[in-house]
Amino acid sequence: MSLLQVESLDIRHGQFRAIKGLSVSVTQGEVVALIGANGSGKTTLLRCIAGAARATAGTVHFKGEDITALPAQARVARGLSLVPEGRRLFPDMSVTENLMLGATCDRPGDWSVERVLATFPNLVKRRHALAGALSGGEQQATAIGRALMANPDLLILDEVSLGLSPLVVDQVYASLAAVLTSGTTIILVEQDLARAMRVASRAICLLEGSIALDRPMAQAPREAITAAYFGLGTGVRA
Repeated sequence: MSLLQVESLDIRHGQFRAIKGLSVSVTQGEVVALIGANGSGKTTLLRCIAGAARATAGTVHFKGEDITALPAQARVARGLSLVPEGRRLFPDMSVTENLMLGATCDRPGDWSVERVLATFPNLVKRRHALAGALSGGEQQATAIGRALMANPDLLILDEVSLGLSPLVVDQVYASLAAVLTSGTTIILVEQDLARAMRVASRAICLLEGSIALDRPMAQAPREAITAAYFGLGTGVRA
């Protein structure tokens, strides 16, 4: 059975149809790279899965349960965590305090503040610093750590490298390596296609709110992903 099942999902922003009858499933242990141009619907889809955006039509099932109408905090309690685009930390709270917020759902698991600090060693000396005083890389590490503190079964990472220098992105991904290979199911939005192809087991490309390509990464050469990204060819699911 799929860990996540999205069926015939429609999402509208006013009259604009951002997601158009989209159906997709994600199985336990997959690392899925969600690829697409700005405005293709990636963030809208992820926010809907996480409960931060409302579906106009369709359903979202997680671990066999219909969660379409559940609020975001109830989805976190069931094991679904989102690292939002732009990090969204509490700037006047310390790194440790931001991390502890992720544990308020009280899900069982191995993630703790100390494990997060071991995973992201750049935070060790900054654990008592205010989140608003952190560098971009430190903020991203804190945001990912906060999501991990909820011991998720599904971790959603939206725009991991947004606004970060290539060196800092390398550092973040080096720290994430253990998470990416831990068996945790991950949906990842990453604009750096080469990096996405290295870390993901599956590629899904969105085009104007629909799936233009959905393949195992081993069967998705760069040329096929690029063609789907730009809407070349049929523009339907491959």
